[in-house]
Amino acid sequence: MDPQDIVLEASKNVDKIRYADTTKTWKVSDRITIGWKKVLPIPPANTSKTTIKELRYLSELTSNINSKQRRLIELVDKEPLDLLQPVLKKNNLILDESKFKRLWNTVRPVILNLKWQYNRPRPAQLSPFFGLKIDETDSKSAHTPSYPSGHTVYATMGAYLLSATYPAHSDSFFHCANLTGYVRCLMGVHYPSDNAAAMVIAGALWEDVKYKMFPELF
Repeated sequence: MDPQDIVLEASKNVDKIRYADTTKTWKVSDRITIGWKKVLPIPPANTSKTTIKELRYLSELTSNINSKQRRLIELVDKEPLDLLQPVLKKNNLILDESKFKRLWNTVRPVILNLKWQYNRPRPAQLSPFFGLKIDETDSKSAHTPSYPSGHTVYATMGAYLLSATYPAHSDSFFHCANLTGYVRCLMGVHYPSDNAAAMVIAGALWEDVKYKMFPELF
């Protein structure tokens, strides 16, 4: 076989890698009326320039995590909304946990379905093929396909709900949501494009359900 053909064949094999061979589905609430299956673009191919660039970024980012970053990782991995506590406490604000729970339970099946629809491998599954090392932080919450980031959607939905309740503090809430995405990259469990997709689908879902679920806020 010609050397060029060998490289091409190897590339095809890497592009076929998925998070898992299985697929799963979850029942989506009737409250969701948008065509959520078509909101997101297909994630970058495993051998695309975008994915390779992201893997290099993650390899460098995860290579020397300090103690402050480690504490941040532990906080976000357990409960992303805890990042909001300093903002809430400083301004004497309250997150209505019952409202957030209803919101998250409504959108979560969509996110899980999208993860398995795209079945994108986690960064550490691909990095060895490109001679890169990602020091992945072990996480009980990273056992689903990578795209989009569930943690980032979760934090962003919290930011939307709080921003509807306390609009003057919206920037602070979304800063925390963006920080959640960064931390998931710091852990080596998500690509930046997973977080970008999470922000897109979170915004679409919020626009779809906000008036149905929380008319009193508008």
